[in-house]
Amino acid sequence: MATLADRLKAVFRYRVGKYDANAIPQELGVYAQTVAGASVNESSALAISTVYACTYKIASTLASLNLEVYRKTGRNIQPDSAHPAYALVKDTPNSMMTSYEFWETIISHAVLNGCGYAIIERDGSGYGRRMLIVDYYDVDRMPAESEEGYIYRVRDYGMVQPENMLEICNLQRKSPIRLHRENLGLAKAAQDFGANYFGSDGQMTGILSSDQPLKKEQMDVIQQSWNRASGQAGTKLLPFGFKYSRISISPDEAQFIETRKFQAEEICRIFSVPPALVQLESQTTYNNVEQQNLMFARHTISPWAKRIEQEIDRKLLMANERPATYSKFNLNDLFRGDMQARATFYREMTQIGALSINEVRMKEEMNPVDGGDTHTVQVNQIALDRLGAYSDKISSDGTGQQ
Repeated sequence: MATLADRLKAVFRYRVGKYDANAIPQELGVYAQTVAGASVNESSALAISTVYACTYKIASTLASLNLEVYRKTGRNIQPDSAHPAYALVKDTPNSMMTSYEFWETIISHAVLNGCGYAIIERDGSGYGRRMLIVDYYDVDRMPAESEEGYIYRVRDYGMVQPENMLEICNLQRKSPIRLHRENLGLAKAAQDFGANYFGSDGQMTGILSSDQPLKKEQMDVIQQSWNRASGQAGTKLLPFGFKYSRISISPDEAQFIETRKFQAEEICRIFSVPPALVQLESQTTYNNVEQQNLMFARHTISPWAKRIEQEIDRKLLMANERPATYSKFNLNDLFRGDMQARATFYREMTQIGALSINEVRMKEEMNPVDGGDTHTVQVNQIALDRLGAYSDKISSDGTGQQ
């Protein structure tokens, strides 16, 4: 039987892995200062505006999408509103939260910490009846002793089996905040530098020097007098024989604006969010913003949606119900484009018979019209071998009768 020391060593190896000694503190959750001098963790990183904006953009976008459980019968696909998981993921995950708040919260946990957790409580039939979000730091994911896999220990709750834990994960379950602490530390240091500079009314550190020898009492009086005067606007007067030498650099010399902008772009790169979507770029046009929206939908939101869909299917649907029953985000809204682009799309889809008028109206949340369920095609789209006969018919029936 493994001793306590062996278990501690196993936990240490599991938490630290093959990382070098410099990475051990952050892997264990101990956050030392970065090289830039700023201390960064998942909570303090939200004080960096770009981190907050990227996290909010990903979480709020996914939470605002329509998420439903569908059932496929033959070639027909319909929302399965009778399934117990339907209301759980779409409307009421629990009595304390709306579905929007639930998904926004658990996804933001996953974006920042690497994992977001929710306990699934089940009814007597084995279906989930509610989902309770738990804080990332309250969950300890441990190897199971009796079998392969993992088990979860939740503070103030107890042990949770893996099938009862909804786990939304980032890449390799690792926090981007921990992996990119130095990048974020530089952004935080630049932010702190600006706050300190403007907080001291733009006064920069310097040295008062004199050619004459001074006693300690005299130096204290001069220093205190200068410090009091430095907090006030106006001309400063130096005593006779003194001179002031600046030893700090100005924000312009430090390339303050350029550094902050570059670090903001680095953070966007970390979270895979186009800069224009967090109001970062000043020179943007309609076309490139549209392209960035599409990039965000395809390369950021779609992978997150797939992770969530597969986890829902695995944990909230019975094995014998899959794959006929499945969950799916409706990503169509992300690709809708403007009114003119949608009108062109609908016109083309109705002309080839792929959509009926009422199906178009349903997508635009408009009431159906009589006769709108019929699928139609353009009459001039006919086979080439029938073109001659059709031409003769038009000539016979029209004004140019033969």
